[in-house]
Amino acid sequence: MFNKVNNNINGVKDDIAAVNSNMAAFKNRMGVVVDTSGKTHTAFADFATAYANNQTRMASLGPSLMPSYVPQTFLSDAKVSVIISEIFAEKLWDWKFESDDPALVAENESKKKWNLNKKINHRDNVAVINYLKSYISAQTRLADTHPWVISNKIKNRYKHSHRTFHESPEQKAKKNSKGRANSRTLQMSIRRKSTYMDNWVAIDAAMGYKTGNPVEKAYLKLFQKDAMSDGESDIEIVDNLPRRCLHVARPTWRSEEFNRLLTMVDDIDRTHHVLNAGVGTKPRMNRYPATLLPCSVPATLSQSLPRWAINDE
Repeated sequence: MFNKVNNNINGVKDDIAAVNSNMAAFKNRMGVVVDTSGKTHTAFADFATAYANNQTRMASLGPSLMPSYVPQTFLSDAKVSVIISEIFAEKLWDWKFESDDPALVAENESKKKWNLNKKINHRDNVAVINYLKSYISAQTRLADTHPWVISNKIKNRYKHSHRTFHESPEQKAKKNSKGRANSRTLQMSIRRKSTYMDNWVAIDAAMGYKTGNPVEKAYLKLFQKDAMSDGESDIEIVDNLPRRCLHVARPTWRSEEFNRLLTMVDDIDRTHHVLNAGVGTKPRMNRYPATLLPCSVPATLSQSLPRWAINDE
């Protein structure tokens, strides 16, 4: 810090010298300079010199008297969203809330309520919006958040609440089904990737070398979520007990060699799970290839997958 201060001081002194030189040259060219200009020049030089001397004195006294600098901490958009979502949960009534505790029910009922049968500009909803704006803006941790960011998040919250409040049973069922499918494919991607990482040497040897493959972990990039397949859940009878299973619909764009890789990884994972299952371990849902799903390669995969993984037929 002291080096930085000394550099700044030297810079100020250099600037003073440059001003003196320029003013002298200006006087020589003009021949005559009114007295007030000379006084202004002298006053500026005196001020700059005094400033430099003051900085030198402060530096010599040590860091305790130097101006303190506290770096400003700015929250990321994701952190702002988390904080505001927590405020929504704390302050807004939840029409889906259920509890056997009267105190908790009363607490939920006391919160601010959207009028979800009316548009956002209805006076009831405007009152809620104004309350939330005032409350959120007063939070010290959100002091640097722009007002329009707060307004947009409040409006988006109302839109989401209004949409979900008016969903039909069919729409809710479809959304829930899609959510479960996304969750299954994500978990499948994570599990297959983990199994591959633990056994990549044996799997690479069994699959063999393919043009363009890296030397190590040749197939790691194939276990992406959008490359996984899903299907319809069903019930099967195992040891006279009902158990959920999944009839998988394989996408037609996936090549047989890609399917062979996935089957190999699944077999290793299943064997490991059975051998390491303890008492009370929940059995994995069985997956059975059932149908083919005619579809093209997802746009998210078309540039990242090798040609051999894609069925061109």
